[in-house]
Amino acid sequence: MFMTPKSLMHLRPENILALKHANIPSEVLIHPETLPNGLTTKDLTTQGVHFALVDMNRLLPNFGAGTVDLIIDHHEDEGVHPDAERLIQVPTGSCASLVTKYFRSQWTAATSGPAGKSGSPVPPELASFLLSAMVIDTAGLKSGGKAVGTDYESASFLYPLSTFPASTPDTSDDGDISITSASPIPQALTDFSNQLLEQKFDVSDLSTHDLLLRDYKEYILPTSSTSFPSLQVGLSTVPMALKKSLEKESEGWSSYMKALDGYMHEKNLDVEGVLTTFKTDKKGKHKRELLILVRSGGSIKTSEEAKRVRDELVEGLEASGDVLELEVWGEKKSLKLNKNAQEGEELLDSGFGGRWGKVWLQGNDKATRKQVAPLVVSQSDLRDFHADTCSETWLPSSYRRYDII
Repeated sequence: MFMTPKSLMHLRPENILALKHANIPSEVLIHPETLPNGLTTKDLTTQGVHFALVDMNRLLPNFGAGTVDLIIDHHEDEGVHPDAERLIQVPTGSCASLVTKYFRSQWTAATSGPAGKSGSPVPPELASFLLSAMVIDTAGLKSGGKAVGTDYESASFLYPLSTFPASTPDTSDDGDISITSASPIPQALTDFSNQLLEQKFDVSDLSTHDLLLRDYKEYILPTSSTSFPSLQVGLSTVPMALKKSLEKESEGWSSYMKALDGYMHEKNLDVEGVLTTFKTDKKGKHKRELLILVRSGGSIKTSEEAKRVRDELVEGLEASGDVLELEVWGEKKSLKLNKNAQEGEELLDSGFGGRWGKVWLQGNDKATRKQVAPLVVSQSDLRDFHADTCSETWLPSSYRRYDII
């Protein structure tokens, strides 16, 4: 099942291109809202459906208490569904590499017969589709990036079975190919990877709302606080510098913050994190930024409590050291988007509308949402907060990741 709602597929044009290249019509995809016979996702459990989870290791709550038979994932194991068969490997650049690893022995056995690779049960389009996911997730299997040994091994296995040309400088007499961090990636795969990544980062026409939604994950943080027993947290990865997002807005910081407020209200979020990833215009250097915003009006009832949560989150995140390497956000002085040069900072960090936040430049440009999400949980020393006293330090014992898109 494709978890991205059908109405939101346009937010991930790289996925549409990958499907098209693999000759998979969008009409054949099953989305939660397109289940046949009016079924809902929770109805699947009552119909006796069992689940295999890919790229997550906790069944989403909208499926109910279903039976999970298999988990293939590259995120930290949350320890649920203990009876499920598991292939969880951290770090791995792409979960598609683990899918390939899981089935590889069966596929290898099938290609070992007299028919050789022509007898493979892997359609060339499927091999290309898995490769597409790998290069999207690892920025083209770039050396020094997210790709690890498993990614290169899976790519080496799939490439000769794919729709890409099998003849490359690294092809041996028996048709095998070696794709490693030290060897050139086959040109045909590199060319397609560049097309996919160009599509992925072509987001100039998207609104702030759509940018927040296109690569979004939601977390429930249970606490022992009597003031807020749990917090709803959203983390949005945005492939655009915050400065450019502000330049797109009609009123700079003011309308950007209105969009963030509206998004948090729509999702009923107590905390929203915006994780930007982009390349600089002049030198093409990869950079990341992190914006954290806490609002009152949901689980957090008052602006005073929201400020306290913000302060503790800031303290914990800044104490992460070289995990994130958070630095002063240098765009504050250069932005000339409002009459008052400090207006943006005030809107973000003044309690306006019960919101409190902070923005940093992230020195460690390799740290992604996988590193930020656990830090929001484990590094934050949040407390019950009252006007005249603080008590009962709490640390969330666990968190649940809900993949939305």
